[in-house]
Amino acid sequence: MEAVSAYSLTTLAWLSAQAIPLIIWPSFISTLISTDSSHYHPARLHDIEKYFARSLGLSQLTLGLILLILSGALPLSDSSTTEEISPYATATILITTIYHSSAAFYSYARYTQSDHLAYQLGCFGSSTLAAFGLYVLLFAGDTKRVSKRTGADKNTSGWPFKNSEAEKKKGKKRI
Repeated sequence: MEAVSAYSLTTLAWLSAQAIPLIIWPSFISTLISTDSSHYHPARLHDIEKYFARSLGLSQLTLGLILLILSGALPLSDSSTTEEISPYATATILITTIYHSSAAFYSYARYTQSDHLAYQLGCFGSSTLAAFGLYVLLFAGDTKRVSKRTGADKNTSGWPFKNSEAEKKKGKKRI
């Protein structure tokens, strides 16, 4: 559960870091990615551009909060235990991992065309979270095949590494 909570909180922090400037000061983002040579004058935005920037910021905050709630990182009742993973956690993490992957791909494509630092930072942050989300999907949260008595994983095999847990059980049966 710790990996799921860490992913949820990290995603919320990353999306909030992108959303807050979009909501408060949308012309700042346009200045960062503008291709004009006038660095001393902020970009002038039309009303529709301000609306879309603020709407994107609110959408990113909403996505982060929904992930936080549906993954179980933020318990909504006293009866829910922190050890159990929410039934919606895997689906929500999959959706946000796809979001981070597509955002990283888009940022990289824009960076190769324009060489702006903002796109490079976006690519780095989104690809890091996409890899973290993939890790959480593959390795975190599945406790169905863990032995309650010993805590060992029941899905272990002997190839290509030695399975000492299975050998211990076989050794006890032979004696």
